[in-house]
Amino acid sequence: MKYKITFIGSGNVATNLAYVCDKAGHTINQVISRNEQSAKELASKFGAYYGTVGSEIYTDADVIIMCVSDSAYAEAMSLVPGGSKAVLCHTSGPVSIDVLSSYTGESGVLYPLQSLRKEEVKDLMQVPIMVEWNGSRSKDILLDLADSISNIVREVSSEDRGKYHLAAVFANNFTNLMYVLSEQYLVEQGLDFKNLLPIIQETALRLKQGAPDQWQTGPAKRKDMEVITKHMAMLDNPELRAIYKQLSDFILNQA
Repeated sequence: MKYKITFIGSGNVATNLAYVCDKAGHTINQVISRNEQSAKELASKFGAYYGTVGSEIYTDADVIIMCVSDSAYAEAMSLVPGGSKAVLCHTSGPVSIDVLSSYTGESGVLYPLQSLRKEEVKDLMQVPIMVEWNGSRSKDILLDLADSISNIVREVSSEDRGKYHLAAVFANNFTNLMYVLSEQYLVEQGLDFKNLLPIIQETALRLKQGAPDQWQTGPAKRKDMEVITKHMAMLDNPELRAIYKQLSDFILNQA
């Protein structure tokens, strides 16, 4: 089926979901956001209505998708008119479905497990969409909607979704921090971080061929204490030296 969708929020997640939902043939009905200009810009892409906090949310939406910060759900839910028949859902990894318990209609979760930026809209067909619901109607609608925008749809509980989000912090956020530290070190040495891009890309591509522990390499994996000691001596920054030591010790203890 094709649905009329209202978005509360106009940031990274809302922008990406709006584009893929529109591409799948759904109607973007309305965009509501604290930032009126951002709401206007996103709504204009689809000929949708827009408004700010306090604006009326139209009652003809089939689905209302809240794409807001984890601390803003109470405010976002207060915008939904009483007696709404729309399925209300949020898009957060760590937030339980229980945050929607005060809503009188059916509700659920539609969580894309991906790092999204509104400046670079992604096709989500190969991105896992994790779905949860609290009733038969919300189940049917959210699974149908998810199937229309992704080939990887998973039924995942709030507890397990939170675990996926935690693991993603390690796999994505902490990994990117390592890139930041690598770049900072090389810039301080007058060297070019771009020369690391091939090894970064190769490391990521290997994950398609086997489990991560299969591909662990480096001096700590080889228990090459001579190289580790040399590296430690090269690091003038005590915080960076401490990170290097802690990570090396962890790998040494795992090897």
